[in-house]
Amino acid sequence: MTPYLFFFFVSIAALAYGTYTDFKERLVSNWVTYGMVLLGLAGHALWAIIASDAMIFGVSLAVTATTFALSYALYKAGVWAGGDVKVFTGLAALNSVNPAILARLGIISIPFFQPISLPIFPLSLFVFSLFAMLPYGAALAAARLMKNSLQKEKFKQDLKTMVVQALELAAAVVGLSPLLAMANITQLAILPLLFAIALIPKKPRLVLAAVLLFLGLWFNGELAAQEFVGLLGLFIGVYLLFKLYTLSKVLMRKPVKIAELQAGMISAQTIVQNGKSVKIVPETGIKKLIKYFALNKSGKAMQLLQPKGKVIVSSRAAGGLTEEQISELKRLAREKKIPEELMLKESAPFVPAVLIAYIALNIVGDVIWLWVF
Repeated sequence: MTPYLFFFFVSIAALAYGTYTDFKERLVSNWVTYGMVLLGLAGHALWAIIASDAMIFGVSLAVTATTFALSYALYKAGVWAGGDVKVFTGLAALNSVNPAILARLGIISIPFFQPISLPIFPLSLFVFSLFAMLPYGAALAAARLMKNSLQKEKFKQDLKTMVVQALELAAAVVGLSPLLAMANITQLAILPLLFAIALIPKKPRLVLAAVLLFLGLWFNGELAAQEFVGLLGLFIGVYLLFKLYTLSKVLMRKPVKIAELQAGMISAQTIVQNGKSVKIVPETGIKKLIKYFALNKSGKAMQLLQPKGKVIVSSRAAGGLTEEQISELKRLAREKKIPEELMLKESAPFVPAVLIAYIALNIVGDVIWLWVF
C-alpha cells in the first residue's frame, strides 16, 4: 500500500503545481517533469528490491518508455506540445498501473471501481483527460463569454431556442415511455421516434409534446413529473456543455500582428504555399468532414486535412510557431502575399484537465476496462 500512496501524493503534488504554472505562465517546469520521471523510476526500483521482484521495475521502465514514444509521436504530429509529452512521461513513470487509491485504502468497495493489474494507466489517463477537457473548456469559454457582448447576445438567442427544444424532448420521452411499455415495445424505440418528432413542423410539434406530457402525467403523475424535470435538466446541461465548448473556438482567438509574433504562439490559421501562390486554407470543422465522408467524398475531406503544397503554418500544430515559421511569415507579409495579422489560438492549459482526470481515475478505478472485459 505504501508505494501506491507515495506515487499518488507525488503525482497530485506535481500536477497541482503544474496546474498553477500552466495557468500563470503556460508552462510546466522541467524540474517538475524530470523529477516525476526520476522519482517514479527510482521508487519502482526500490520497491522491486524490497519485494525481490525485478518485474516491478521492468514494467515501470517499459511503460515509461512506451508512453514517451507515443507522446513524442503526438508531438511530432503537431497534436501535443512538448510540455504535454514530459508530463505524461512523468506520470507514466510514477503510475504504470492505476493507483485507485480510494479502492486500495478500502474507502470504496464497489466491484467495478477496483483497479486491475494491467499496466495501461497512461492510456486510461489520456482518455479521461480528453473527456475532462470538455467541461473544463466549457468553463473557460463561459468566463470569456461574459466579456464578449456580441457572442453573449447570440448565445442568449440560441439558449431560448434550445430550452424550447429541451422541453419538447423531455415531454416526448415522458409520454412515449408508458405507451411503449403498454405495447410491450423496447424503450430503445424512443430514439427513432424522437428523430421523427423532430421533423414535424414547429407548431404541431409543440402540440404533440404537450399531449405526450399530459399522457405521461396522467399515467403516473409523480414519477412522470420527476422524469420530466430530470430529463429537462440533463438536456439543457448537455447542450450548454457542448455549446460552450464549441464557442471556445471563437472566444479563445485573437488577431496578432505578424511583426509581433513570438515562438510558441499557436496559429488558428493554416497557410499553404503552392508554387508562387500563397493562400489561407479555410478551417476544417468536424461537421464539414462528417458531411463529406457521409456523401462518399473522402477525397475532398482528405484535401481539407492535407492541402496541397508546402504548409507554412498549421492550425492543428499544438506545439506553436517556431522562429523559422515566424521569419517566413514576416517575409510573406512584407511581400503582401498574406495579411499583416495572423489569427492565434489562446489554447486552454492542458495540465488542469490531466489533474481532473487523475483524481477521477483514483476514484472510479479501472471501471472502463472492467466493463469492457
